[in-house]
Amino acid sequence: MALWGNETNDTRLTESLAAGRVRMTGAQFLAAFLAKKGVSQIYGIPGAAILPFYDAVRELNMESYNVRHEQAAIFMADGYSRATGKVGVCAATSGPGATNFLTGLYSAYSDSVPLLALTGQVPTSLIGKDSFQEAPMVEMARPVTKAAYLVEKAGDLPRILKEGWELATTGKKGPILLDLPLDVQKGLVEVDWSEFDFSPPQPPRQEIAQDTLNTILSMLYEAKTPTLLAGGGIVQGNAAELLRETAELLQIPVVSSLMGKDAFPNDHPLYGGLVGTMCQTPLGNKTILESDLIINLGGRFDGRGTGDSQRFQSGRKVVHVNLDNRELSRHISTELAVAADIRDFLEHFLAFLRDKGFIPTPQARQRILDLQEERIRLARRTKFDTLPLKPQQAIAEVREAMARDGILTLDCGISQIWATQLFEAYVPRSFLITGRAGTMGWGLGAALGAKLAYPDRQVVNLLGDASLGMSLQELATAAKHNIPVVVVVLNNSLFGLIRQQQNLLFEQRCISTDLEYENHVQGHSRGLDFVATARGMGVEAELVDGPDQIQGALARAFSQNRPYLIEVLVDPLAQCSVSLDGTLTGVLELE
Repeated sequence: MALWGNETNDTRLTESLAAGRVRMTGAQFLAAFLAKKGVSQIYGIPGAAILPFYDAVRELNMESYNVRHEQAAIFMADGYSRATGKVGVCAATSGPGATNFLTGLYSAYSDSVPLLALTGQVPTSLIGKDSFQEAPMVEMARPVTKAAYLVEKAGDLPRILKEGWELATTGKKGPILLDLPLDVQKGLVEVDWSEFDFSPPQPPRQEIAQDTLNTILSMLYEAKTPTLLAGGGIVQGNAAELLRETAELLQIPVVSSLMGKDAFPNDHPLYGGLVGTMCQTPLGNKTILESDLIINLGGRFDGRGTGDSQRFQSGRKVVHVNLDNRELSRHISTELAVAADIRDFLEHFLAFLRDKGFIPTPQARQRILDLQEERIRLARRTKFDTLPLKPQQAIAEVREAMARDGILTLDCGISQIWATQLFEAYVPRSFLITGRAGTMGWGLGAALGAKLAYPDRQVVNLLGDASLGMSLQELATAAKHNIPVVVVVLNNSLFGLIRQQQNLLFEQRCISTDLEYENHVQGHSRGLDFVATARGMGVEAELVDGPDQIQGALARAFSQNRPYLIEVLVDPLAQCSVSLDGTLTGVLELE
């Protein structure tokens, strides 16, 4: 149905990809620009206001993955970007299609993920007139994007797209929104491809002052228990190998923030664990609390990572290195703040240490030996002989069954907290998590995007039943496009984390956190039957209710080369270890 007139196309896009000055529609330019940037996949749902762009995508034979809800499309772009470091691209029509992107923009913006969201818009002549499916998308998206543009003329597209792409991929990265009126997509634009540089960007190398490096070295010599804190910037900045080399030269422990969990191999002798009030390990909190010097590399000092800020920094010095100078001394005061690209910083620092002939002290080496004993002593329990199955054991079984470079995506909730505490990550960009936003329903879309990025690697979406209830329709997307992700749903028929808070903080006054009901059709009382639902969508599925069944189920799932769901019935009374008073010392060990 043509809502704004018949569609005609007098240009051929395949001819417009040639070098030199060419004439094409705005939509064709957009598709051609993306193709030249190496984009080969678009995630979304076509609608009337974005059809010219989709027509151009069809003409270029780019892969178009249609989803069942636009929110999943932007989650796919997000997951693709986190897994690869490249820009993910998603598209939706105007009005409600566009507004369904807002949660995904918020999630990507919160974690500095580069992606490009394209939304259709009513013709420019109808903007502001309460037209059918008109929404002020730019105004709504501006707070949760690095930049949002309403493109008012086709001739503006080359400048805006070039500028937006650079903003998304340089500095502190983030999502960009282009709101595209229908007449702009159909309007003609002349483009000189020679004016565009499509070679991989080579950002200028940032110099680090020698005084800064000397100061850090002096602080290291003065410290008795220094610790490196790895933040998400290590992964974003592709600096994980440099971090490992630096830590091994210094022979001091590395602890990680939530977003930096896969920045350092979790089985490395120098790994001291995860720091935080909820997503944490006993060894991680112990290591950082015993430190007299913390060097934060690419992290934010998030409140859930530090707990009470005064207690966190009491008795210790802090060096903070972050690309975004707005984050420096924002939460925790520092002795030294360095605004720098983390990769440039580590390259300079490592070369500086080697040039100085740095040799770790015997005390430093002994501290690392002691760390190995503490890792064993403080390890949380993952083996149980009780039923229902403990979710902690299920997570440990998933880790054991997965390859070392397998990719895990998580939603938000109690399953996320357990996984951060118990699931070891070994490879950068293999532990994909919605950090600051904490978005339920995010993980399945992210898994689909990651699997399309790496078809030969295992990709598992581990989540709770409440989270899967918010993304369940995308099992049909996986089936339609044969994207062989494995979904492991830990089913306790609860909003588990909120129920735990009701139990611990509200004297067990529970309301609206129970998801079970009598399912008369399937003959059980746990409510939604994920196995039956998945099979109804064309996804093979099986039910697991004992620890001896998980390894076999995962082996079958990985061998199918089709999407697969494993529903694991877990103990609804199981609790995750969390801080009750907002401090790192206040973590209550629970099972």
